[in-house]
Order: sequence, then structure tokens, then C-alpha cells
Amino acid sequence: MTVPDLANDPLMIDMRRSIDHFDTAFLHLLAERMRIVRKIIALKQRQDIDLRQSDARKQDMKEIIEMSVQLKLERHFFKKILDLVFQDAITQYAQEDQTGSFQAPAMDFQSLSLPELRKSLLNLDKSLCFVLAERFCVVKRIGLYKESLNIPPLDPVRWQQVLDDKADASQKLGISVSLVKNIFNAIHEVALAIEEDIKIS
Repeated sequence: MTVPDLANDPLMIDMRRSIDHFDTAFLHLLAERMRIVRKIIALKQRQDIDLRQSDARKQDMKEIIEMSVQLKLERHFFKKILDLVFQDAITQYAQEDQTGSFQAPAMDFQSLSLPELRKSLLNLDKSLCFVLAERFCVVKRIGLYKESLNIPPLDPVRWQQVLDDKADASQKLGISVSLVKNIFNAIHEVALAIEEDIKIS
């Protein structure tokens, strides 16, 4: 039995294009999120406020995690994504602070407040959550299609290509490549679990 050539399969091309669009949206939202985080760090630094998450931010995180569960994302998955992003921001700040290279974004401190920036962060996190939920809907369709063709879920060559593309895109957007690779490896684990579940059921 010949294995179908998914690279030239119109339906697979269309579904992979959807995945690529969701990934692009995810990376652009992530880049904006990192920009907002730098503003928060700069403002906290100016006001001599601890950089750790405030109680208000922890409450926001709880809201986001609950929303991710409602969207059928695994509870610990989206928390893992947010923890990776938070740790990356703190690590980058610490490294830049040690070398004196931390560049606060140009902004009018009079027109900014931490609650407003926190609200922006919450909205961005919700948007990231929605994008991932939609992405996994397409992953499920891909899994069902592969199962109908008796094709295994993992395509190592395709995944490496996707990971390389995300690394290139993250560099252009000024996002840490290691952060993006960690996030997309976490996303890939969930995608494989979805496809494996389809094979079992």
C-alpha cells in the first residue's frame, strides 16, 4: 500500500495553512505581550516595585486558566506556557540589568498605570488562549484525516521544519528563540496526544 503524499494533498495543505496562520498570530501576540511586559518592568523599576507577580496578576492567571479549561485546553498546559513566558521575561531582564543593557521602551510614564498594563496583558493572554484553542481544533481535524489514511501522527521532518520556521520568525519579531522552541515543543506534545487519542478511540 502506497503512503499518500501529504505535501501535495490539497486538504492537508489547506489545514497546514490554517496552522501556519494561527502560529503567526500566536507569535505576533507573543511579541506584543513581551513589549507590554517590558513596559511593566520599566514602570515597576521606576517605582521600585518587586518584579514578582502581584496578587492581582495571580488572580488574572486564575481567570485565564479557567478560561483555557472552558476552551478544552488542558489546565496545566496553558499555565506552563504562561510560566515559560514569565520566566523568560525575568531571566532576560536580570541578564540585561547585570550588563546595564536593559532598554526601557520609550514611553510617557505619566500616561501609564500598572492596572492598565495588567489589563492589556490579560487581554493578550486571553487572545493567545483563543488562538491555541482554534489551532488544536485544526490539529484534531488533521489527526482524523491522517487516521483515515492510516498515517502515523508524528512526521519528524515536518516538525523540524515547523520548529525552524518558528525560530526564524521569532528572531525577526525580537522574541527569544529558546522560549519559542520551548513553547512550540509544549504545543507539539499536546498535538501528538490529540492525534494519539484519535488512533486509540
